[in-house]
Amino acid sequence: MDEQPIFTDPWWDLRRGGPTEQRQREALHAELLTEVAAGHPLHNQSVEVIGRSRASDDIVVELASGGWAQVHLTWKCAPERPPWPTVTFYSTVKALEEDIHEPNW
Repeated sequence: MDEQPIFTDPWWDLRRGGPTEQRQREALHAELLTEVAAGHPLHNQSVEVIGRSRASDDIVVELASGGWAQVHLTWKCAPERPPWPTVTFYSTVKALEEDIHEPNW
């Protein structure tokens, strides 16, 4: 994708490629795969974890099919019953950034 989201506090950009970011991407991707069961909109979709919130259990993934999704992980460490983990899809960087950078008060 040409345009990429910009992450600001409390979001952590995991695309930087260092060992810490790599471990985070791998762990979050593994948990996402564990939680997403048949019937979930992300089931069998190819995704890449690109960001995580330090303020919540939310992650941002880039979809191989195009667009992005914000996912609220439950950390159940087991398959969830849809609609968990909750997910919001975005087709534009602008929509994603507006949502993740909106104050939560």
